[in-house]
Amino acid sequence: MMLPVVALLLALGFIHGVTWPGMLLAGAAVAVVLMTAEMIARSLPGKPAQLVRAAEALSRGEPVPIRPSGDEEAAQLAATLAELSAQLGSRQHLLEKTVESIRDPVVVADEHRMIVIVNAAARRLYRVEPGFDILTGVRTFQNYYADGTTVMPIAETPMARALRGEDVDDCELIVKPLLPEPAVYLVANARPLRDDAGNLRGAVIVLRDVTAERQAHQALVESEQVAQAIVRTALDAFVQTDQDGIILDWSPQAETLTGWTRSEAVGYRVVELVFPEEVRVAHRQRITRFLQETAAGGMGMRYETASVHRDGHRFYVEVSLNALRRGDGWIINSFVRDVTQRRHAEEQLIQAQKTESLGRLTGGIAHDFNNMLTVITGTIEILADGVKDNPQLAAIAKLISDAADRGAQLTSSLLAFARKQPLQPAETDVNDLIGEVVRLLSQTLGSQTEIRTELSRSAWLAFVDRSQLGAALVNLAINARDAMPEGGTLTFATRNTQLGIPEAVAHGVERAGDHLVIEVTDTGIGISPSHLEKIFDPFFSTKEVGQGTGLGLSMVFGFVKQSGGGIEVKSEQGHGTVFRIYLPKADGTAQRAAEEDDLPVRGGNETILCVEDDATIRDYVTGQLESLGYKVLAATNADAALAIVDRGTAFDLLFTDIVMPGSMNGRQLADTLMAGRPALRVLFTSGYSDGVLPAQQVRGGHGIPLLTKPYRRSELARMLRRCLDLQVDFQGDPVPQPYSVQPDLERFLRENPPEKN
Repeated sequence: MMLPVVALLLALGFIHGVTWPGMLLAGAAVAVVLMTAEMIARSLPGKPAQLVRAAEALSRGEPVPIRPSGDEEAAQLAATLAELSAQLGSRQHLLEKTVESIRDPVVVADEHRMIVIVNAAARRLYRVEPGFDILTGVRTFQNYYADGTTVMPIAETPMARALRGEDVDDCELIVKPLLPEPAVYLVANARPLRDDAGNLRGAVIVLRDVTAERQAHQALVESEQVAQAIVRTALDAFVQTDQDGIILDWSPQAETLTGWTRSEAVGYRVVELVFPEEVRVAHRQRITRFLQETAAGGMGMRYETASVHRDGHRFYVEVSLNALRRGDGWIINSFVRDVTQRRHAEEQLIQAQKTESLGRLTGGIAHDFNNMLTVITGTIEILADGVKDNPQLAAIAKLISDAADRGAQLTSSLLAFARKQPLQPAETDVNDLIGEVVRLLSQTLGSQTEIRTELSRSAWLAFVDRSQLGAALVNLAINARDAMPEGGTLTFATRNTQLGIPEAVAHGVERAGDHLVIEVTDTGIGISPSHLEKIFDPFFSTKEVGQGTGLGLSMVFGFVKQSGGGIEVKSEQGHGTVFRIYLPKADGTAQRAAEEDDLPVRGGNETILCVEDDATIRDYVTGQLESLGYKVLAATNADAALAIVDRGTAFDLLFTDIVMPGSMNGRQLADTLMAGRPALRVLFTSGYSDGVLPAQQVRGGHGIPLLTKPYRRSELARMLRRCLDLQVDFQGDPVPQPYSVQPDLERFLRENPPEKN
């Protein structure tokens, strides 16, 4: 009959972590008191039956009131029993309230499988009351294993196992009420209850509700899965490190970007894996500063840096950093994006802006300088004719002429780099041009330099200025010779290629499509990385002072870019250099370069409207034209020329400078006059057109001729006759001339002389 009280004590002690010896000691003390009361009652056979009944009730833990009797001894005993009954009742009530107030479900069953104690939490969970048979009672709930799908047999429940004498620790199960209520995740601990003799008298189970913990854990798992899915599908590479730079996570995109697999990367220092040696110290300093700023409330960092692939090639990345506190340290999350192509595009933009600035600077200088050179080169011819019989004066005149030519070449180089030089592109057979360049170089480079060609027989025609391309190839060849002081091999090669948009951007080509590639390779000393970055800058040169202007490669660069192509250089010190030029493919059939007219200078009697704002040039040109027999109408600008036309003065050709002050430039003047006279012949002249006259500018089906300053008297005469002799109809279109094979036959015989018998 002592089971309820003893069980209550054991359950309370079990719940509050009291050791089994302590709980047994407390239970034994209560049992001794109860048994003492019962023994006293039974040892007094002569005492009233009321006292015996009180003692028996007390032994069962029931408070029983005792009426006083006349026996003093019995009265004292009754009083003692009454006090003891009150104390036990108070303590039992306290124990019951304590168990009832526990938030976790508590259930106590006796050896007959009947529930004797069930607190409020257990009643809410199981919907059971004391007296419920835990094995055969009608259930309103179902137990499941931790997987949530496998039903737990009644015999395997923690209470059933404890009633068989087992100790059950941290058994996970799920209780699903039959009513439409959510499942409850529980962790159960159960113990068998035994008396002093070791006999099984029942069992107690305490269950801890871990539903909120499991839901939080599941939410964390799902959040982690979402985060991993984002990392796996992100376009950027994801790298996670600790504060010391040890790699903790490495996404598939990071594998693709760097060439290192996840298994190879995790556990290594990221700075030693993907950063070049020269930026590692800077990277460590940047991370240290980033963590300091983050600790002070910073939100992140973004920067660009060089990186190195597993195969050794370098590329540029943009790194976005954020950090999370973990214990006493930090976890650093990095999103990495390849920005190599964007960086190249930015560098090309910077180069273009630099070129534009230089073009604006040199343009104005070139215009005035070429005007002066035109007068010098023109008048020196006259002086040379006058002193040709005096060797000493003739030598001086030649020195002046050579100096003027060098000045013109310098100005041309500046304009070429600035992409302001006037070009005359045409469909060009590059293989044929390289053949001419090789024949020229074989006589100038010396016997120590071996020249080879690897020209594709199916090489496309290129749309390019033939003379400027020849000058560029000669320039590259001279640089190659200088890079091979002990001699070596110079190779010219051609091939066809098709560039997509990414390849066009990477090679610096204006647009995607078909291109002809020219490679100029030498076996020289190579170019250092520091010089390689500046090789196309104007006035940069590795040669000694006085050995060059530093404009050679910048001129080549500007010419190629102005032609719509691209140029790149690959070099390694001690292993030679390769220059690779990309030129747009031409459409149609090759047009052979016009051969210089070997006939004597011819003039004429036509009338020329000459428009030139520079008085010195105007006087010089007027004199030259009149010496050739032409009649000249001189005008200082477009307005003066229109005034002459408005007076009805007749003329046969408009010879005008392009860049002029006033209401319109030379091109606008020509367009205005040609609107009423489509058949009007026009010859432009300029040393700097400032983009007013594009290279592809055409009129009436034929190209508008341009005489580049500075020019000589013979060039002026030849261009005038070429324009005046061109037959055009009333709309300005060329009149077809009868075709003759005689010029082609004469050219063929010159190139292939018949063998002598």
